[in-house]
Amino acid sequence: MNRKRTTIKDVSVLAGVSVSTVSRVLNASGPISQDTRKLVEAAATQLKYQPNPLARALVSRKLGGIGVLVPWIAGPFFGVFLEGIQQVLKETPYRLVVASGQSNRTTELQTLAYLLQNDADGVIYFGERLSAADLEEVNPAGKPLVVLGHDPEQTVHSIGIDEEMGAYLANRYLIDHGHTRIAHITGDPRTHVTRSKLSGYHRALKQAGVSCPDGLVVAADYTESGGYQAALKLLSGPSFTALFCGNDQMAMGAYQALRDFNLRIPEDVSVVGFDDILFSRYMHPALTTVRVPIFEMGAAAANTVLGLLNSTDKEVTPGFEPLLVVRHSVLNLKN
Repeated sequence: MNRKRTTIKDVSVLAGVSVSTVSRVLNASGPISQDTRKLVEAAATQLKYQPNPLARALVSRKLGGIGVLVPWIAGPFFGVFLEGIQQVLKETPYRLVVASGQSNRTTELQTLAYLLQNDADGVIYFGERLSAADLEEVNPAGKPLVVLGHDPEQTVHSIGIDEEMGAYLANRYLIDHGHTRIAHITGDPRTHVTRSKLSGYHRALKQAGVSCPDGLVVAADYTESGGYQAALKLLSGPSFTALFCGNDQMAMGAYQALRDFNLRIPEDVSVVGFDDILFSRYMHPALTTVRVPIFEMGAAAANTVLGLLNSTDKEVTPGFEPLLVVRHSVLNLKN
């Protein structure tokens, strides 16, 4: 049997005051005597009254949500990113509204528009399918919008990490350990993140005077299966002694492909990843990778959107530096 929702009118009847008086008490919007306030609060507690969020939004013109649009909800990277956002928002009255764009431009555009129009007072967008022009067009009201995954020179309120430097550090480490035949599994070359990592890869090789033969760079999606298929393709081409993967999930797939070819890590092929997600330290051998402060980036994004909503100048780190985490997946050929 469905139980009727308690309304503000029910509270007014029990407290013996007008509906407008109850509204002023609950919204702290007008002068009320202490006795009346206690009377209304006691009635609301007794009836277990909960405000209607839609009605409150219509009055305050605030929706009470912070929207987050990510490419994929599943997976170890975005789970940690969302935890960082939630850690900040749990200390505020805002609720977290999460959606996935599935790395599809049309889906991302429609989902972002829905969040801005229906659920969110501000949005955190992590993705690259939408251009700066798209973001401006879909947000005519100018709601706070924090962006990750974009070129910070092209978007305002952008947060990210120096992917180019991270890729450079990874490949410089391989070169310093005697590797000159370094393959690279990359992502979609149309995106800023992928282009940045490719740039760091090529900068390290060029600086060391190392050539990059055709066939040693293969594009795939940033998944385990993408890494597996890309590694198979690399193994059918020019030989290499080291492999730089665009993220740790790709590296996990590459591990399996190398083992399917009876190749040992790192004795036959050294592997370096990117992100330092949780399972990278539990791979066998433990994966050398570039650490991305995923949780901290989520927290920074949340603090930024809150600062924009509240018009505060709270200092937030917009850019993060990568860190190479050395484990056991690289062989030193110089020894």
